[in-house]
Amino acid sequence: MNHHLEGAIPLTRLHGEPRASYQQWRETLVGESGLLLVEFKLESHWLERNTPQQLTAIYCVSDNALALAVTDQQLTVDRLAPQQQYALWVRRHQLLSYSPGSPIPLLPLCIKKPWGEEIWYTGVERRGVCHFGGEGATVPIPWLRAALPCEFAGATAKPLLLLKILAPSAVPVQGDLYFELHESKREAYVVTRIDPQAWPDGVGYIRYGFNPQQRAAYDSDEAFKEAYLAAVLAYREQRQKLDDMAEQGACVAAQDLLQERSLRQQMERFTQLRPLREGDVVQVPPLLPHALQHGVRTVEFQSPSYERKIISFAQKVLTQDEWDTEEAVPRMLLEPPPLAAPRVPAAPDEVAIEGLVGFPDFDVLRVRVQPGASWKFETRDSYRLLIVIDGALELCGALYGPEQALLLPQSWSGALAAPEAASGLVFLLAKPCS
Repeated sequence: MNHHLEGAIPLTRLHGEPRASYQQWRETLVGESGLLLVEFKLESHWLERNTPQQLTAIYCVSDNALALAVTDQQLTVDRLAPQQQYALWVRRHQLLSYSPGSPIPLLPLCIKKPWGEEIWYTGVERRGVCHFGGEGATVPIPWLRAALPCEFAGATAKPLLLLKILAPSAVPVQGDLYFELHESKREAYVVTRIDPQAWPDGVGYIRYGFNPQQRAAYDSDEAFKEAYLAAVLAYREQRQKLDDMAEQGACVAAQDLLQERSLRQQMERFTQLRPLREGDVVQVPPLLPHALQHGVRTVEFQSPSYERKIISFAQKVLTQDEWDTEEAVPRMLLEPPPLAAPRVPAAPDEVAIEGLVGFPDFDVLRVRVQPGASWKFETRDSYRLLIVIDGALELCGALYGPEQALLLPQSWSGALAAPEAASGLVFLLAKPCS
């Protein structure tokens, strides 16, 4: 260990894996206060070339309580006691200071899409990295996870359950998502708003599997898939023609637009539109084609992977050169399999809990808390992701409103409360199962 005496208080510098370095230092710490800097390299798989990031974890122990920050900035040491030096670094470099084991806000990150936008809370990839936040400061999620010395949200190398909001445009066709499937990823949507401009009667839609009447017109599912594939390929040819003309700045003839619309309708008559209202829940298992439609806003939970196969899209796909139609159609499910619901924990009379999703890798609950009531909650075996849907959540002296989200760390316990003055509280609570 390398000790620098600042007055009578040692400042320790180490290099290496943060958790092991902290444990080594804590075992030899004399007294109830101390300051540790651990310089380490974080492998950044989400960057173009997996470029390691040079970071410093700052651990401040005061009266046996730990505060933690992570930075990529150079730190100048002043002749201060540990707590004062730590506080100065936090102010000087606008660092997020975290007390391990406490709930921590997840900050939204907007990602533009051809059909609207996604609002990420836990995503970590090349297109964007989400942050934890608090008291005006932020830190990238993987930075803090790498430095935490205790069980927080599972193994550091394992990505968090994905939480996002899908916010499609209200414009028909333009706001319709890709018709796609996933080979292993599972998704769950909870509808939070139906845009009245798109759907004046309050009923929106998701394209979800296939039309049973159309299936019945064919001798076998294989024959149905062959006919559907032919319809998609015919549409893709016309779609490609229009996209190429747009790239070249050429004028598109009305007949070409009419042909596109006719071929799209022929393709889509094979599929099934499922009606959706506010509060509805959609479970999307692997291999089931689906496409949320325009003007339907949802909270989405996903398995933490990014794979997908695009079957069709009524716009130019910007994220890849070709559709995956020929590969996806032979493997796709035509209807969803039976889906389970999770076990619902006990709760007081003022708290109502619904089991919405019971996938093998994660489950989702919807919790309603009456005004002035609270739910004493323990995370126990795993972290939880919480997002407020309606009302206000009072937690650890702070209030959180609709579409604000938090991570409740592993082994956290506390009270999730609805303020007396509010109209009540509705939130979603998701937990990884493996």
